[in-house]
Amino acid sequence: MRRVFLTIAATTVYFSTCLSPAGADDNKEVCLFYGNVGAAAVDFILPLKVQQVVDMISGKDTTLVEKMQKSVEGIGNDAAKTAMKKMGEDAAEHLGSSAGFLAFQLIMTGQATSPQEVFSVLYKNCLDTGAQKIVENQRAAAQPELQ
Repeated sequence: MRRVFLTIAATTVYFSTCLSPAGADDNKEVCLFYGNVGAAAVDFILPLKVQQVVDMISGKDTTLVEKMQKSVEGIGNDAAKTAMKKMGEDAAEHLGSSAGFLAFQLIMTGQATSPQEVFSVLYKNCLDTGAQKIVENQRAAAQPELQ
């Protein structure tokens, strides 16, 4: 499953380079992006059979992974892309990974039943938490544990 969401994240990586904090308007734009990535992931997953989802998550069906990647490409307007660039070169990757993972979790646990519901939950949570904090949390989670 992690591979699928890293693939989603990889499609959003091109949004990046500079390092300055995002403002309130930037946060809103990035949160719209975050919700839309999650909704697009769910929109792609819902029509699939359970076996197809299992094969995609396990990496056995790379064709489905590529199709999902294409379904989320191009999400985000210029304002969102600019805001993510301010958050760092890896921001889009981390936001995409988080949105994809949480979207899948919301659908599989029955907490959301449609792409619109996923969008609403992710957008609100992003606004409450802050896009920069989501990126920071994802960066911390991606670091190998010190032993």
